[in-house]
Amino acid sequence: MNGSLTIIGLGPARPEHLTVEAADLLRRAAADGSRVYGLAHVREIVTQAAPELAVRPLDYLYTVPGVDRPTAYRDLAEMLVRRAFSDGLSVVYLVAGSPLFVNDAVLLIRRRCAQDGHPLRLVHGLSFVDLVLGRVHWTGHRGLQLYSAWNVARDGVELATDAPALLFQLGEFTAGADALDERGSTGVLAELRDRLRLRYPASHPVTVLYSSGSPDYRSLARTVALRHLADETVPVYSNLWVPSLDGPAVESEVAPESEVSEARP
Repeated sequence: MNGSLTIIGLGPARPEHLTVEAADLLRRAAADGSRVYGLAHVREIVTQAAPELAVRPLDYLYTVPGVDRPTAYRDLAEMLVRRAFSDGLSVVYLVAGSPLFVNDAVLLIRRRCAQDGHPLRLVHGLSFVDLVLGRVHWTGHRGLQLYSAWNVARDGVELATDAPALLFQLGEFTAGADALDERGSTGVLAELRDRLRLRYPASHPVTVLYSSGSPDYRSLARTVALRHLADETVPVYSNLWVPSLDGPAVESEVAPESEVSEARP
């Protein structure tokens, strides 16, 4: 039974972040009746970019009692592959940002398709990293460390202090669906602060990088001394910029918002 599976990266926030290829495939999916799936934030992008396209929700997979997110990712991947290649449907999976950046469900789909010999079309998208780096001055001279906040706070990863670090998913305090409630973020922020204090002084400046959210998705930045990192909650998908010790002074600066593209849909 013939079927197809396409994963489309939509970019991090706004419709203007769509590639030409992604926009064309959205229009084609609406015209040919493909089964299109995506989470709530993806559906917001599609509402503006391709309002005629019906996107089936997936949020319920992350709220099943007793099911953690690794299991939800596995169930999602198996469901999409089954719909495409057992049921013979044209299936489109929409993801925010780049499909290749910290997306366990996409990784599982890719491996499953490779193992079973199923064709898979992967459409790249702009990563959130591009927007995040727009608010800091990274010289690149000493490289860049890229980890989730969880890696440092709970997995024991130790940062090298001679290179800057970008820690993503700053407010993710649990592997369960309740991680989407930012009110619990200060717990993991405190753990992260304490881990970083083993390598950096309490006065070391760190910058929380985050989005203002719908509808304009402005790129926001808040710099605090490391000791104050857990004083306020942060959105789940915030990021933390940690400048190196004794590195270029410019890497401790925050770029003004006027330098960041603020195009509107």
